[in-house]
Amino acid sequence: MSPSPRPSQLPVQLRPMMTGELPPLDLVTIRATTRRAVGGRRSVPGPREITELTQALREHLQQMLPHAQARADEIAPGSAARERWQALINRARAAAAARPDRQGRPAATVHLAALARQTRFLANCLDE
Repeated sequence: MSPSPRPSQLPVQLRPMMTGELPPLDLVTIRATTRRAVGGRRSVPGPREITELTQALREHLQQMLPHAQARADEIAPGSAARERWQALINRARAAAAARPDRQGRPAATVHLAALARQTRFLANCLDE
């Protein structure tokens, strides 16, 4: 009977971030974008800024989704934790694909705020 391996000899399970399959996330930039979108503004952003921020937040969500899926895949299927991650991923995908339900600057501003909140929440979950 061979001796069991010591803890330092146990094989390391490589995660995607360790092997370079996923590019690293710039959570500082992601959080800065969300603050710019909803961080205590005294005025409503202009149409061009709304468009730019909305696009940036969608791109941030798209960058974070593979990381979130990799995190979910590490959790046992059928567990409550896995279901929570999948729900989070589904909400982020829906937010990235959603468009304002009405025309005009007020609707675009509300949509931007919802997108920023979803982006911030996913970034916080990935940063745990």
